[in-house]
Amino acid sequence: MKKLLYVTGSRAEYGIMRRLLKKLDTDKEISLDIVVTGMHLAKEYGETYKEVEKDFKIAKKIDIEISNKNNYEVLHSMSIAMEEFSKYFKDNEYDALILLGDRYEILPVAIAAAFNNIPIIHLHGGEKTLGNYDEFIRHSITKMSKLHLVATEEYRKRVIQLGENPTTVFNLGSLGVNNVLEVKLLSKEELDNKLGKIDKPYYVVLFHPETISEISLEEQTNNLIKALSKFKDKYSFVFIGSNSDTGADKIQEIIEKFVKENNYKRFISLQNFEYFSLLKYSEGLIGNSSSGIIEIPSLKVATINIGNRQLGRAKGETIIDCGSTEKEIENAILKSQSNEYKEILKNSINPYFQENSLEKYYQEIKKFLEKDNKYLKDFYAYEETDDKGRILRQERFSGSTSRTFYVGDAIKDTDIHASFDNGILKIELPTEQKKEEETKKFIEIL
Repeated sequence: MKKLLYVTGSRAEYGIMRRLLKKLDTDKEISLDIVVTGMHLAKEYGETYKEVEKDFKIAKKIDIEISNKNNYEVLHSMSIAMEEFSKYFKDNEYDALILLGDRYEILPVAIAAAFNNIPIIHLHGGEKTLGNYDEFIRHSITKMSKLHLVATEEYRKRVIQLGENPTTVFNLGSLGVNNVLEVKLLSKEELDNKLGKIDKPYYVVLFHPETISEISLEEQTNNLIKALSKFKDKYSFVFIGSNSDTGADKIQEIIEKFVKENNYKRFISLQNFEYFSLLKYSEGLIGNSSSGIIEIPSLKVATINIGNRQLGRAKGETIIDCGSTEKEIENAILKSQSNEYKEILKNSINPYFQENSLEKYYQEIKKFLEKDNKYLKDFYAYEETDDKGRILRQERFSGSTSRTFYVGDAIKDTDIHASFDNGILKIELPTEQKKEEETKKFIEIL
């Protein structure tokens, strides 16, 4: 039996993984452990470990004293995570560890696992989020991982570009998209009974801190509130609590004041099926959540993506990108109501969708567990080819290489001259001599 571990730090990533974890847990050849940490254990984020407990027996809760007031406190939480997971891996051996994404609390988990030679299976690698420190965290985890399950072909190529062997990188689409399409969502009546009725058409607002930005979080959030205020007569707004990134407390202070003044609904946390049900009947999502890029397009509702937090991600045509000024956000909301845009929504294709993603993820993890994955991982030499498969560029980290080719039977070693000049290898061969046609001869036989 293979011992498998999944570490979860947030409601969002657990929601994506839930169905896959349940499938792995029912496999008689796999012993699955779940460790919860990060936002799951914080009161201010709804103590969402209780939702995990409904599905699984939790192997361990590791509190890292999560805080987001400044980068010092985030780094302090990371240092606690490093120490606690180092202790955990000292006492617990696993055949593999599954990690999803790019959260800061997941990076020390990956480091601790790598130091203990525990093979890492990484999901959602290769993605770009240039406005957030998730960008370099994700790629760092990639370099420590041995199996990469990515969501688009673009992301597959980027992971290979980072030096990962193509035989370990699989484009399987997004589990989250399959969740949206396959999980039974609430009816409108069920939703009203569960979360409370909303009298007007409404937008869902989910706004996270943009941790790498020249514009202050206060200014961005105030601009958002000013833009939303212009639509108060026509629409209502339902707010969802943000992630625990640096500066999240500042965002929530401004939003809480706006919610109270207007008697809007605000939920610290929702289960995935509740969140997607809420969006299904909405006018769309306003904010900067990855769910707006990956999952929401499959619900055929608008995504208004503010600022640079998701800059660099692959996006479908339904995504309305805008800056973080009041006017830019206002114009994006207006665009989401246009007839032209609504036609785009109807006919759109989600680039993150693949048939049977859940089964594909399950099978690749099973295959991985059947192998001996304690090998030393090498840096893959990336090569670029043309449409005929001919190499245009090839890179080697180290080592020697050779190539052979036919030069003709008549050419001797001494005829070949080679030189190396300014990085270019030149090989000179003599031109083939034209064969003289034999003239006809008549031999007289006496």
